Formats: sequence, C-alpha cells, structure tokens
Amino acid sequence: MTGFLIDRDVPAFGAEPEDGAPREPAALVSAEFDRLRLNGWSIEPGEFWTHVRPASQARRIQGWKLHVSATIVSAAEVLRVCLPPIVASGSPFKFAGTLENLRDLNDFRTPRGNSGKFITVYPADDGVLGELAERLHEVTLGLDGPAVLSDVPFRKGSLVHARYGGFDGVRALSNDGRYRNCLVTPDGGLVEDEREGVFRPPPWTDPPFGAARPSRNGGGGPVLLREGYQVASAIRHANKGGVYRALDRRTGAEVIVKEARPHVASDALGRHAGDFLRHEARVLRHLAGLGVVPSVVDEFTQDGHRFLVEELIAGETLYDKVATALEKGSAWPPGPLVRDLVSQLARTLQAVHGAGVVVRDLSPNNVLITDDGRLRLIDLELAAVLAEGKGPSTGRWDVFGIGGGTPGFSAPEQRDGAAPDFSADLFSLGALALFLATQTDPSLADDRPEGHPLEDRIVHLLTPPLGPPDIDPVTHDIVTGLMRSAPVTRIPLTRVLRMASGAVPLVRPVTEREAIGGFDYDAWGSLVSGMLGHLAANLPADPDERPWPETGFGTEAEPCTVQHGLAGGLAVLARFAELGLDGDAGGHVARLLDAVVPRVTRHLGAAEHRLPGLHFGFAGTAWALFDAGRALDRPDLSALGLELASGLPTAWPVPDVTHGLAGLGSCLLHLARETGDRLLLAAAGRCADHLLETAEHTGDAVSWRTPESFDSELAGYRSYGYAHGVAGIGAFLLAAGRATGRDELLGTALRCGETLLGAAIPIGDAAYWPDRVGTSRPFAHWCNGSSGVGGFLCRLHVHTGDPRYLDAAVAAGRAVLRSRRRSGASYCHGLAGNGDFLLDLAEVEGTGRHKAEVLAALLWARRLDRDGRAVLPDETGRAVTGGYGVGLFGHLAFLQRLRFGGPRLFHLEARPAGSGGVQTGPEDVA
Repeated sequence: MTGFLIDRDVPAFGAEPEDGAPREPAALVSAEFDRLRLNGWSIEPGEFWTHVRPASQARRIQGWKLHVSATIVSAAEVLRVCLPPIVASGSPFKFAGTLENLRDLNDFRTPRGNSGKFITVYPADDGVLGELAERLHEVTLGLDGPAVLSDVPFRKGSLVHARYGGFDGVRALSNDGRYRNCLVTPDGGLVEDEREGVFRPPPWTDPPFGAARPSRNGGGGPVLLREGYQVASAIRHANKGGVYRALDRRTGAEVIVKEARPHVASDALGRHAGDFLRHEARVLRHLAGLGVVPSVVDEFTQDGHRFLVEELIAGETLYDKVATALEKGSAWPPGPLVRDLVSQLARTLQAVHGAGVVVRDLSPNNVLITDDGRLRLIDLELAAVLAEGKGPSTGRWDVFGIGGGTPGFSAPEQRDGAAPDFSADLFSLGALALFLATQTDPSLADDRPEGHPLEDRIVHLLTPPLGPPDIDPVTHDIVTGLMRSAPVTRIPLTRVLRMASGAVPLVRPVTEREAIGGFDYDAWGSLVSGMLGHLAANLPADPDERPWPETGFGTEAEPCTVQHGLAGGLAVLARFAELGLDGDAGGHVARLLDAVVPRVTRHLGAAEHRLPGLHFGFAGTAWALFDAGRALDRPDLSALGLELASGLPTAWPVPDVTHGLAGLGSCLLHLARETGDRLLLAAAGRCADHLLETAEHTGDAVSWRTPESFDSELAGYRSYGYAHGVAGIGAFLLAAGRATGRDELLGTALRCGETLLGAAIPIGDAAYWPDRVGTSRPFAHWCNGSSGVGGFLCRLHVHTGDPRYLDAAVAAGRAVLRSRRRSGASYCHGLAGNGDFLLDLAEVEGTGRHKAEVLAALLWARRLDRDGRAVLPDETGRAVTGGYGVGLFGHLAFLQRLRFGGPRLFHLEARPAGSGGVQTGPEDVA
C-alpha cells in the first residue's frame, strides 16, 4: 500500500493577484539579452531552463558551480542584477525560465537537494569562483530567496551558494540499470553526483569561502530549540522544514515541533512557509477546547525559521492503522467499526463547522486515532477560518492554499480553486468512509477527455470486483450520498449521523462468484486494442526519443531493457505478430514493431552492454531480440540477440533474476534450448557455478546476497522473492540442473524450495512470503511474495511430484486472490504478474483457470479512457506508461497469454506433467 498523492497541480497559495503581479524572470533583461546575442552569446529557452552561453567557452567536466536563489517576487530583479557580473566573468549559466518553473523549484514538496536553485552559474575555472560569488552577493543584498540546502552559502543569509558538481558531466549506466550523472574521482573512477538536502562536498575537494568541511556525524551534541526543546528524533524532513519529536525540558513532556523555512513556497504577496505555519497555529488555537485537535504549546522564530510546538498525542494516523493491518495480511477496521468511526468523524466536523472552520484536507494521513479509539485532526494548515462577524455567504475566509489538498479526498471544486465551503468537508468525509470500508485509495486517474461521471465511478469502487461484496448498504449510501460532484446535493451531517446510528438491514450476502461472473472476452478485445492503439497514437516523431513516458525509476532507466524499456514491448509485439491479430489491433502491432525494432537496434549500436540482468540488464533484451527474429522471420535480429547474450559477464556480484546472473543464466538456457548451441549451455553453467559458490547456508536454509561493497541499491539485500532472491535463483538452478543433468544444481534448487516452505507466512489457508530474509512483513507479488514464489514452487512440483510444493503454490494463489483489491495493475508487483502466476498454477493443477480471469475482470474494472481507448494505469495508479514491468506492455503480456496460452514471457517453461491435480472450488476466490 502506498501513500496518498499530494496535488502538485495547484499553487500552494492559490491564484496570484492580477494587479502588481510578479514579472516573469526574463522580463527586465530582454534588452540585455538582445545585446548579448549581437556579441555572439546564445539564449536558448527550454521547457524548464533557459540556457545562456558565450560564443566560446572552456569545456569543464565538473567543478564548483554557483547557485543564486530567488522567490517568484524577487526573481526578475535577481536576474537583472546578477546578469552583468555573470556576463563579465564569461561564465555560461541557466535560470528557471518561468515563474511556474521557479514555483516548482521552491515548492513544499520539491526534493530538498533541488530546491531554490533559480540561477546556476558554471565558472570557467575555480579561480574566479570567489570573486564572482562576492559580486553576486553584493548585488543581491536585500532581496529574498530560500537557502539552498545542498550547497554552502557565501555568507550566512546570502542568496549565493556553491556546490561541487558536474558541468558537462559524465553520464554512466549504473549497476542497477539507470543512467546517472557522475563525478570523476582523482584516480579516474566514477561516483554519482548526488544532490542531497545537506552540503556534502566530495572528499577530494576543499569547500570554498573559507567554510569548514561538514561532519557526516552532525554536530555531536543535542539540538536545542529556544533553549527549551531538545530534539529527540526527526519524524520527517521536507523542503518546507522538518517535523520533530522533542522533549520540553521545562515540563518533561514530549512534544511535536514543526519547522518552516523562510521563503519556501513564497507567493505573489510574499507569504511563505512560515506564514502557513503561523496560520495553522491560529487554527489550532481557534479550535482549542473542542477536544479534537492538538493544543499549541509554543510558537517562535529562530534564525529566520518559524517553529510551532504542539502537544504530542499518542496514536497513529488512520492511514498507518489501515496499512499496518494490511501488512499483516488482515483488514482494519472491521465492518461494524466503520460506521462508528464515520459517526465520530461526523460529530467532529459538526463541532469544527460550528466554530466556523472548514478543514479542507480531511484525509487518512490527517486524522489520528488515539490508543483509546478517539479521533483527532492534525496538520490543519489548509483549514479556512470564517472571519469574525461574517457569514459564510457574504464573509471573508482567513485561509492559505486556495486549491490543493489530497487527491481523492479533497472535494473536486476545492482542487479547482473554489472558495472555502463547509460542503467540501462532506465530500472528504465520504471519501474517508469509502477508504475505511474498502481500504482503497479513492484517488481516481482522470479520463481524457472526461468520461464517466464521478458518481458512477464511486459506485464502481464500492461494487465488486473493485469493492468487497460485504459492504453494508448503509455505508454504501453514506459514501454515495457524500461523494457527489455538486456541493449542494451532498447529504448533511445530521443525516449521516442518523444513517450511521440506524440498524443495518439484513440482506443475503453476494458471493464472490455471483459478483464477478465470468470474464467477458469482448472486454479483452477492447483492452488489447485500446492499449495497442494508445501506444501507436502516442509515438513521438523523433526516432531517438524514448517512445513513451515513464514514471519514477523508469525516467532514468536504460531504454532497451525489459522493465522500463523497449525489450519487453518487443517480446509482446513479436508474439502478437506471430499469433496474428485482426483489424485495428493487427495494424497497431505492425506500426509499433516498425517503431520499436529500429530504436532497439540503433540504441544497442551506441550503448555499453555489461549488465547481465533479465529485466534491468541486457539478458532480457537478447531474449526478446532472438524470439522476435524467429517470429518475424528476421534472422538478423536473432543473430543480434545471440551476440548480445554471448558478450555478457557470467560472473557478477548480483545473483538475482532481474539484475544479475540468474537472469542471464535463464536467458542462456532459453537460447541454448532453441539453438542447440552447447557453448551457450556451458555459459549458463558458469552462471550456475558462480551462484553455487556465493550461496549462503544457514542451517538447512540457503540464500544469496549482493555484497555490501558493490555499488548498487541492492547491496546487502537478501530476498526470498522471484525478482531478487531465492525463488528466482532456485527456478534458474532447477532449469539448469534439468538441462545439464548436474545433481548439485538440482539439489540446491530443492534446498531453495525447502527454504521457501520454511519461510512461508500462513494467514488462514493462504501463504505469503516476506521480501527479505529475517523479516516478517507478508507480500503477495511477483517481485516479492506469493506470486513469484508460487511460480517457482509450481516448477518444483512438476520436477519432483512432491505435493507439498503444489499445496504451497495453491496457498500462494489464495494469497494473490485475497490481496487483489489492494494490488496495483502492474506486472512486477500487481495484477498482471499475479494473473500470469495463476495461469502457471492452472497449467499445473489442470483446472482453476477462472482464478486468472478474476484478475482480468478486475483489470477491466480499473480501465481508464484515453481518447476513446480503454487503457490501464501504471504502478502509480494515475499515469499511463509503456514499460513491461509497470506499464501497458506488462498488462498486454498477461492478457495475451490468458487468451492464447503459450509459455510465459521471460520465464523458463514449467513443462507440466499433465496429471491433473488439486481440484479447487469457488471458495478459493474469496
């Protein structure tokens, strides 16, 4: 379960005033820019940065760069006064090209290492650094801007800062399969150019401006605020400031301390994070005495930072309470408690509204449940307070943050910038009731153009297959009565309380099978054609550009691998071409292959190839190329795949499937089987030998870890899962043992199976697995948990006939089905990959295919509309991306196999014995 998104689309303080609005950054320097062009300088506006370069400049890989901060009010003047000294130094520079871009840089939620950098200057050499910094400091004195946390300031409070980093830079592929900006060490090595939220210069450099080298261990002594609050720990750090647990040394009580950094998220009136925090303190004082918010202990300013000290309330947020239960394989709150909590929230809102306050951000993260079951509201910086003596229809609200809030929980009209109104909290109450009843985030990705009405989509969330079959009718009616688009149609709190306190009508519960029925294969056609059409319609004109957007890690991932790149798509498209799709879908496949194949081959001709992993390395690319060559009658592609696989290292520190040797070994086995090439089989054997040598044995258990010293985010990681651990490595060793007849490989594969049987977390008659060795949090997905482990156990049962392995795989299938509503849609850790496992299980059992169709029906229920095409969201639940691991091609891989059968992509076949198996009934889908 992931946290709720914060709306980044709406300014923190709402619309800016039209009169006296801040000027765009370049508004005061247009004439100067014209003169620079006449002297050979280039001014190149981009989507985010505007680059300004002299006619000739020294090329530097790295060095000390200068950053000058600004607010949206001061930006135009900061650029105007900084331009002459920068130009005089002959230094290239860039600046945030629009106020909206600068607003993003200074936003509350901007990564701390990126914040504040309005202007970046690249001095020709370090010798001019100090003089240029001093001139920039002098001309910006008295102007406002936030501190740049990743840098050292020229002087305390200066807008001018410095950080050692890349200029032209070196971009290199990491051991994890992502491209990263690197620094060159004195001995010629590469280290990542990390932009942290603290100043940490490389060890071979000396900080400028006479600054001392910072200690990695901090100051060493206790942190005291206002000489009375001793910080015990940080709850979180954010660009706007930290939240800390502290000891009030005067009273001995524990308190919460909130911090606001000056000039962060400033608006056109000069208001910033400190004013936000001051407003929150006022709201808390206004509501004091109602018993529904923390009490204010103190507020003060220290070194320009604003602090608010609050009473510490023992408890946890509703979000954490639900998430903790889900992590243990259970659900909270139980059905009867849902209406009690809704009643308590309604009474809380009655009291708050009676005091003239609209909460405006009522979400599971902002409601605390105490140890004795009472609810308290926290984080009220968005709340609106009715000005004294004014009525809601005529008065003025004291409010910060017109717009904003938590998507899915804040009312749609609020997010669109409407003035505060009590009815907005009614919508949020309904969203909270929905969350408590279903454990589902009601944040809905947008149809484009707008499709189904909100009310219909809410009913959809409450109804199987998206909703559980046991929601009581009263809770259903409360949610649908509150979550309405038109504020005036939302039911009042008095009615909510009457409904919640009434008797629940007795109705016959709907069984899961009745609620779902069979999967409609017309829906299959709509989804497949829609997703292929969406991919085809959104191909960029530039043949070198990544074809489809990615999110998260995928934005920096190698573009020709399986997880976030083109190799997964190539495999899916080649199989569709081999199967032969009719109509528009077939045309989309042909067009997509025409775009994907040359992109892959062209990129491989220029890229470095050394990563052996199946999903984040090039083993999967080789597999996809070989199979595509066979399917498309393109022997050149198959030859390229064989050449690529043969050149990858068969000794590597990462043991797993996705990043390491088990993945390469699986690819080599597949190619050896298809070609009969014994050299490929021998290479797979070398991968297996390395895994035998690096296995860690603890009693009867076996596991693998990536060495702590290896430059990887997986360093030190020991996993049970298919992607990174025992299940995936065991599956490769089993296949390698069968292919070579080597007993030591088969014996280690069996030991992997026994290890997994011992590590299972039984919850009822379902089986889950932890992701890491030595932990107990249950997972149910392909990468970590039941789906991936169950797939290996199916293969182990086929080899051994041991019913224990099949029993455990069936129990893993139950876990997959029971966690389906809380799963995302993706292949790696969602419904698509889990559905492919259920097809594995159906092949081995000889029955039970309907289980996979249950997940297909749920995917159909989660579809989005993109220009009339049915598509599915990626792992974020909101974006539509193309990758195999978390995007559309992974969804297509499952649906393809569901309809046409065949081997599972990028998996060695289980080769079931076809002997029937365990018979399962409808109860296994509960």
